[in-house]
Amino acid sequence: MVGTEVANGDRHGLDPAPLPSVSYGVTLLGKATVTNPSGAGLRRHIADVAAYGDYAFLTVYREPTCERTGAYVMNISDPKAPFEVESAFIETTAGNYVGEGPCVIEMANEHFTGALFIHPNEMYAKADAPDPTGPRQRGGINIWDISDPENARLLVAHAGDYTDADDKPADQALAAYYTCAWTDSSTGRTYVSFVTDKPTTDIVIMEITDPRNPVLVNALDLRVAPFDVTGAPSRGLTSMFGHAVEVRQVGGRYVMSATYWDGGYVLLDVTDPTPGNVSLIARTEYAEFDEERAKRGQQVSPEGNAEHCALSPDAEYLVGADESIESYRLIGTITSGPHAGVEYVADWSPGTAPVDDDHPVSGTPTFVGSGCPGTVPPGRGIALIERDASILTGGSAQGCAFQEKLDAVVAAGYDAGIIFNHQGPDALQQFPTASKGKIPLMFVNRLTGLRLLGVPGVTAETAGTTPTPAAPAVCATDVRSEFVGWGYLRLFKTDLDGGRATQLDTYAISEAQDPRYATGFGDFSASHVAIDPERQLVYATFFDGGLRVLSYGDDGLREVGAFREPGTDFLGVVIHKIGEKNYVLVADRNFGLYLFDS
Repeated sequence: MVGTEVANGDRHGLDPAPLPSVSYGVTLLGKATVTNPSGAGLRRHIADVAAYGDYAFLTVYREPTCERTGAYVMNISDPKAPFEVESAFIETTAGNYVGEGPCVIEMANEHFTGALFIHPNEMYAKADAPDPTGPRQRGGINIWDISDPENARLLVAHAGDYTDADDKPADQALAAYYTCAWTDSSTGRTYVSFVTDKPTTDIVIMEITDPRNPVLVNALDLRVAPFDVTGAPSRGLTSMFGHAVEVRQVGGRYVMSATYWDGGYVLLDVTDPTPGNVSLIARTEYAEFDEERAKRGQQVSPEGNAEHCALSPDAEYLVGADESIESYRLIGTITSGPHAGVEYVADWSPGTAPVDDDHPVSGTPTFVGSGCPGTVPPGRGIALIERDASILTGGSAQGCAFQEKLDAVVAAGYDAGIIFNHQGPDALQQFPTASKGKIPLMFVNRLTGLRLLGVPGVTAETAGTTPTPAAPAVCATDVRSEFVGWGYLRLFKTDLDGGRATQLDTYAISEAQDPRYATGFGDFSASHVAIDPERQLVYATFFDGGLRVLSYGDDGLREVGAFREPGTDFLGVVIHKIGEKNYVLVADRNFGLYLFDS
């Protein structure tokens, strides 16, 4: 049986219950809201923030609708009275949206003198596009001249990696995330790195010394030699992909800090970013058990989910944010067939109905193939669905989006859906989808999917190359939920010369580890971090948990400041100098921009 009721609180578009305000150790100076040019409101509309001079740029995510997106331009010349420059909205191409990881860089060379605003382009799935029959658009990165921030000029659109999952030429760039630009002081060359949704070489480096003519320099797959960043399948750490990058000059070399989800945090030497010359400095490991739950007497496997990180100014410390956006983990057990008794972890899509003690999922699934509209037979219980390879990289028009799959199985009468990953190099990855619906939707890796299909002898090593059987003997399963808390911060001591990154401490806000706040109060995971350039302080956002200020050092992480008021939903954070003073800029997903005295 399965549940079809909608959970309370923030997870399904409802306003979370207000928490008490808190303000100490950090001073709110000013804030400014924005006007959604689509007229659709601001619910989870704002993604991230970057800044240049007296201006900040707020990137626009896909919510609450999939209409016009890009970046708002905010005048912050008076930190106590910031405001939106409505006429200066920076719009990206229709069919794209600008999510997390914009960046700004100043340049002065024979090709360009001024400031650049660079943003990534993600692409709408077909079912979510304003015109569902229209083409999917371009991806990659856009580069704007913002020397006059109120009159941004587009220099190039959709620069990026124009290959598909098989390294064949494609007619559009891969979707992009988290840009970071830097200029090599010794060569004068300027580069930008970003992450794509390619299942192999997903960290891209382009030279933009001539920003009107970007050139792809390198594309890295950290899972293979010489990097060999691996997870731990026995502990469920199987989702290996790049998520965010940052590059800093450290002495005579340039160091990239990359988050690699279940692969942890990775430090790379990108002084020479050309193929064969990028080297691994250090990488982090996850403990046997989740540290914050272990402090509370619970032994569960670590979540992984390295989302965002920053190096300290002296490069002796790294602070990382593990982003786990659900406080409950779905644990499945196969109850029949050759893999009876095997447990697995499923990722729940938070826009769908919950799986909990009152509404468990249990029974023998019906395999419905791709689950695309027009192909799903009528049924009840659990629909087992295979992910389409073509949707991942935006290649051909074959297949269908997650939302289409969910809508199709709902229309066919099913009470729950389990999507398993497709065949290929990313077969062991899994993640929650952005689909919305009245039945639970879960995502599992291909190993779990093949086991549910009754494939004997399949292993983590063979799942990616094992085809889906034509006539599977589907096995029964039970799925239950277990409270594991939200994601939290990690502090590492780094030794770049010795090639080490040693974990010193973890930090979670109290609500994140308290089951009383598990539903109905919002999201409390760590999200983004920014490290003060002058003091040993880190500013970290925790969605509805607000902003936290922590000291860091050999004695660990210590909270020294916090800010939260009813309705805050903080995501992006940067430290930016206005005049001669540093300020903390925070993007609020439902509102706009907050400015704090650092």
